[in-house]
Amino acid sequence: MAETRRERPPGLDALSLPGPQPNSQEHPVERLLGDVRRGVEQARYLRGMVFPEIAVVERSYGLSEKEVRSAIRRLRDEDLLQLHDDYQDTYFIDVGRGIPRQEPTDSELAAQVTDLAARLQELSNRVQTLESLVRGHDDG
Repeated sequence: MAETRRERPPGLDALSLPGPQPNSQEHPVERLLGDVRRGVEQARYLRGMVFPEIAVVERSYGLSEKEVRSAIRRLRDEDLLQLHDDYQDTYFIDVGRGIPRQEPTDSELAAQVTDLAARLQELSNRVQTLESLVRGHDDG
């Protein structure tokens, strides 16, 4: 009996891929693979971060669904992506025995801290908004 997975939840916060560079001679599939590998090496993509939806990657890199699935298969073979157990077509970064992680430089760490601080502030704002909505709803 085949295992049934649920639909990918809407609004899942996925990592952001840079997409192909203008005037690049590199094939978009190779660019995608390199972007993920470099992101893992430089600790921009951490274990558990959600990979974007296939359609998003198709648009970002100008690839077909078949090409994106092939790239995903290669990243899974390299132990850089894993299929989520509960949700169909949902992959996440899973740094296994693939690319060894390089220690980030001070400037990379500073950029990561800045990015994390911005994300934390955004989450804090969302929580405050939700709390005010709940309080407003309870008063009504």
